[in-house]
Amino acid sequence: MIPVLHDVRAAFFLAIALAMLLMICALAGLGTVLRPVRWAERKDYR
Repeated sequence: MIPVLHDVRAAFFLAIALAMLLMICALAGLGTVLRPVRWAERKDYR
């Protein structure tokens, strides 16, 4: 039973790590996509 629980915990932590990496990548992608729009708006206001 102990090895099974250990494997379940390892898989759980791996899933959390992958989810965090996906969230970071998504935020970085949105940031790169929204930055040009913000710069364009700032230039228009100026």
